[in-house]
Order: sequence, then C-alpha cells, then structure tokens
Amino acid sequence: MDKEKMLKLYRQMITLRHFDEMCLELKYQDLIMNGFHPYSGQEAVAVGVCSALNPDDVVLSMHRPQGHALAKGSTPRQIFCELLGRRGGASHGIGGPMQFIDTPNLFFCGSIVGSNIPIAGGVALALKREGKSRISACFFGDGASNTGAFHEALNLAAIWELPAVFICENNQYAEAMPVDEFVSVKPISKRAEAYGLKGVTIDGNDLEAVVDTTEKGVAQARSGNGPVFIEMVTYRFKGHYGGDPEHTYRTKEEVDAWREKCPIKRTKARLLEEGTEESALDHLEQEVIKGLEADRAWSLEQPFPTVEQATDHVMIPLT
Repeated sequence: MDKEKMLKLYRQMITLRHFDEMCLELKYQDLIMNGFHPYSGQEAVAVGVCSALNPDDVVLSMHRPQGHALAKGSTPRQIFCELLGRRGGASHGIGGPMQFIDTPNLFFCGSIVGSNIPIAGGVALALKREGKSRISACFFGDGASNTGAFHEALNLAAIWELPAVFICENNQYAEAMPVDEFVSVKPISKRAEAYGLKGVTIDGNDLEAVVDTTEKGVAQARSGNGPVFIEMVTYRFKGHYGGDPEHTYRTKEEVDAWREKCPIKRTKARLLEEGTEESALDHLEQEVIKGLEADRAWSLEQPFPTVEQATDHVMIPLT
C-alpha cells in the first residue's frame, strides 16, 4: 500500500477510535439512547473493507454499526445525532444506536443477530438483476455464524452466485462467551466452504491484509464469479456493551496482550517506517479530536424529534 493511501486510512481509523470513545462517555452519562456497543480495536476491518467498496455498493451492518457507517461515508455529526436521538441524525434520530440507516450512503443496520445476512443476500440478488456490477457487503460477528439465517443465506448466495462479500468480524466473544466454546470448527471460514463459497481467514488487525484480501474478494463478486466469505480475526478492547462487567469472563492480561496488536498502533508503526514524522501523526490526531469535539458539541444542541416527526416516514392506511 502506498503511503498516501495508508495515511488516509490511518486518519479514518483514529477518527473511528476517538468517536467511539466519546460515544462511550456519552453512554455513561445516559445521553445515548438504548444500548451502545463499542467498536474500539476493530477499526482496521471497517476502514479496510469500505476502502475497497464503491459509493454505490451497499453495506449491511449489525450491533456495532457506528464504525461501519463512518467508514462508508456517514459524517460524525450524523452518527452522533442518531445515537443521541437528535433530529440531525442519519435517520433523523429515530433509529438509535442499532436501527438507523443512511440511505444516501447505502448503509443499513439492524439489531437482531444474523438478520442482516439474508437481507444482504436479497440485496445482492437485486443488484445482480440490475446488472451494473454493484455488490453487497455484510458485516457480522462470530456469534452470528451460529444462527440459522447465516446458513440459509450462505447456501442461497452460493447457489445463485450472488455478488456479495460476507465479513465475519471474529472478535473472540459472542457477548460474554469465548468463541472456542460455541464454534465447532476452526477457522469459522470453513463453514462457508461447506456451502461452496471461497472462505478465507486473515488477521483483521492488519490493515494492509484487510485491504488486499477485501479488494480481491470484491473483484470476484463484482465480476460475477460468486460470493466470498472473509473471517477477520480481531478483538474488541471494551466490553460487549457500555457497562459490561467484562472482568467476569476475560482477564486484564488478555486485553493487554491484544492491545499490543492494536490496528492503529501497527499502522502508525508502518507509517513511521515509511518516513512519516511522528509529530505529523500527532498533529493529525489532535486535528481529528478537535473536529470530533466540535461535532459532538453541535450534536448535543440539536432538538429531539417530536411525536409528529417520529411518524414522518411511517406509512399508515388513510381513513
């Protein structure tokens, strides 16, 4: 990867990291509506995958959509407002942390585990019939690979040779249960091979590996050669949700060991190797933080939806 592209993606990753940390603080202040699931530690997946997509490709997300949405093109103000339930949100503050959509950026998410996988297949079927070489990209966690929806969707995607890329973010835990205790085969990508999909497992904290593998998968799907399944092994630095008593199921030593594999830390090291000055990276990070602080302040000033506005986009029978 050339240094200019790596620097651009590095900026996106630190934006996701600081945005996520600010959101967790807002959740602790009880300002974020409903549950909030931190994405810190998994930034290379969102940024790397979305860098390989075109603006007219469709993304289907799940429990940790904020990182995917920002990487797909949503603005921090849109997502801050959506999580805060304010009118400036991507869904006008009606969707909340796990139910919002950003139609102009072709981003959609939902909170039922695994439910987005068959929807991604349906979208891919529509895109195939459209015949314009667009693809559907679907993010889901390791736990979703145990749902019936996962198996049905992959089977149909393979049979119909759909233009879809399935991204399994294996962050080691389905809520509080270690992946080793609920998956019968390793790696998870073997499950895709059972349905005739090309399955591959990579280091999801290696930005260059994520970009390279996704670009190849996207090229296959876009050219009409069928769907691809990529398992990206990563780790969430925070609990499953804001306030999660994570000490009951994982140790500080385990978290610290994974923090040494931080995708941002590793990308920064690569940039330094390529000759980027550390002072320039520090300045970039401070610039990002300053911008996010302004976005957060603006979002907190936006109004809540009224009852009437809450039904703006709901279709009801005329009486």
